[in-house]
Amino acid sequence: MRLPWLNAQAEALGSALDSERLGHAPLIHGPSGLGKIELARWLVARILCLDQEGRAPCGACRSCTLLEAATHPDLFTAGIPEEKQQIPVDVVRDLCRGLQLTPSVGRRRVGWIEPAEAMNRNAANALLKTLEEPAPGTWLVLVSHHPERLPATIRSRCQKISVHPPSAEVAMAWLSAQLPDSAQEQLALALAAAGGAPVRALELLRDDDGLAFGLEIRQALLELAHARPVAAAIAEEWAAHPARSWGWIAHWVHQWMGQAMKAPGPAAPGSLPMPVKPEVLARMWQQALEGRQLAESPIRADLLLGKWLLEWSASFPAER
Repeated sequence: MRLPWLNAQAEALGSALDSERLGHAPLIHGPSGLGKIELARWLVARILCLDQEGRAPCGACRSCTLLEAATHPDLFTAGIPEEKQQIPVDVVRDLCRGLQLTPSVGRRRVGWIEPAEAMNRNAANALLKTLEEPAPGTWLVLVSHHPERLPATIRSRCQKISVHPPSAEVAMAWLSAQLPDSAQEQLALALAAAGGAPVRALELLRDDDGLAFGLEIRQALLELAHARPVAAAIAEEWAAHPARSWGWIAHWVHQWMGQAMKAPGPAAPGSLPMPVKPEVLARMWQQALEGRQLAESPIRADLLLGKWLLEWSASFPAER
């Protein structure tokens, strides 16, 4: 396992598989940037590996070799097709039909669904029979970034495996090993911006514009909160990348919401003016999440962002 904070969970999953305690439909869920997909891939490889005595996938048997080449005939996947925003019912039906076939390599078959919450209603309903009556030697591995969006009928039939952020010490040590030439201050900044998710922090550090863009958004929101003018074209600039912009807006507002719910104290760098009501931030955060969902819709991103920024600016009368 490449991600050290997942070693204990991987070992527990392997032990559960060996002792026949692993549910036929593990649902691996948690915030983005923690390595859920890597843990799920490890589990799929562990299930299909022909070396049943090992504590981890052997990496050398025919099954492991086929998985590495992405040509394993007993692995059936369901994801969002190109130019689609959901997983349609026909994709899930194909997966379910594949799981009924006789295994080609070993004695096991695996279905992989990611992101599971992207299944539309008909797709989720098509999966229910397979969840309720799995064929022998068959597992469904679901990965979800937002499990609350899954129907209760799906969640109740899965074995939930939650992935949590590691400690700051573990995360910083891993980031330092990945980017040994980076300053500790930069690593810490990226980790904070990523909400403690090391994989996401690494992506930001490797993206020349990603972290800088996020910090630019934070600074603009702070300027507005302090009743200071910002560039008139800022909404237009953010509208060029609406999904990323709304994601950063939601991230910073969520962080400030957490600060506002704690006991008052000296304002830390990057804090909002005090006092600020948590319910105001909660409303603005919810609107930012809705904006993120509308990012791919025909709605004009500049108008939606502009409206949000006006309401954000009006939420801090104490500074006026």
